Amino acid sequence: MTTIADGGQNASWRGRLVWLALALSLTLNVCFLGGLAWMHMHAPPPPIMRLRALGQALNLNDDQRQAFEQFLRTIRLRGRFVRETNETLVENLWSEEAKPTPDDATIAKLGDEINGNHERLQREVSTAFDAFLKTLTPAQRAQLAAKAKTPLDPVTHRIFQMVVP
Repeated sequence: MTTIADGGQNASWRGRLVWLALALSLTLNVCFLGGLAWMHMHAPPPPIMRLRALGQALNLNDDQRQAFEQFLRTIRLRGRFVRETNETLVENLWSEEAKPTPDDATIAKLGDEINGNHERLQREVSTAFDAFLKTLTPAQRAQLAAKAKTPLDPVTHRIFQMVVP
């Protein structure tokens, strides 16, 4: 038989377990929030800012800086245009896919348009990049090539792969 003292001991253990669970929960939440704060403070800058930093590292003269700014404008403006255009095409594609009997020709046509827009963007960015490269000195080209071979992150790597054949 259990006595009243045994019941008090069980309640004491339950109370301690509740406090232990609360302390563990608080610790985990603080660690989680600290990790989020750390990630926010140490997030890499946007790709366009990294490209601007690259331009500063190359010590460009006025003509080179103008060609570099044109290259950045091409990426920014044409990229935005392609994203906006393709957004509508992708919505249409998914609308067609959602139909009970989707039209394969329409799906293929929309897919071709999306791919064509990406290809045109790549050609335009590549042309702007080539125009910028032609303004660089051999030493600046070597410096740019060295940086392109050792990108800081996957996004920068993807941009260099897009413009450098």
